[in-house]
Amino acid sequence: QGCRRRAAGRQSEAAGAAARRRGIASREPASVSAAGIGLRRAVPEDVAPIAGLQIASWRAAYQGIIDAVYLETMDFARHAIMWQRAMDAAAHVLVAECDEQVIGFANAHGNEITVLYVDPKYWRRGAGRLLLRGMLADLANAGQREAWLWALKSNAAARAFYRAEGGQERDSSPAKVGLQTLSQIRYVWSLPVAD
Repeated sequence: QGCRRRAAGRQSEAAGAAARRRGIASREPASVSAAGIGLRRAVPEDVAPIAGLQIASWRAAYQGIIDAVYLETMDFARHAIMWQRAMDAAAHVLVAECDEQVIGFANAHGNEITVLYVDPKYWRRGAGRLLLRGMLADLANAGQREAWLWALKSNAAARAFYRAEGGQERDSSPAKVGLQTLSQIRYVWSLPVAD
């Protein structure tokens, strides 16, 4: 079942464009996928959904990879505070939404996509692709010549997704998660020169 498409009228599109020119996040979707999933800049009200979604996504994606106790003891309040601080610092966060509910998000710092997570209930419905492509487009428009992100080597599904989206394996690095040291792979995209 797809998401209902949000039919943004000309007035709301104009308001959204004006807000973006002023650097203000708009609740109107910047783009909508064929499945009706919208993509927009995050607003402060998205902090709680983002924090909860990050925890749910970690618990589903990293089961059997990251220690179960670590996953089960992830703290919502700590994540909410972290994302509130990020919003206060005007972080570059995109959210995907279905029927006005946040179902995924991505964050970039410089040319690194630091996080990209989708609610497990919406995996393989195009939200991750929309977020990744939207963030790559934003970074290209900001003048970046390449973008990159890290994926855990043991996370075969994520790595296959990034390869399918054109990411090239560049190098590897250890990643400390709780008491574990895991291996991570960097995926890199060359970006087109913005007009």
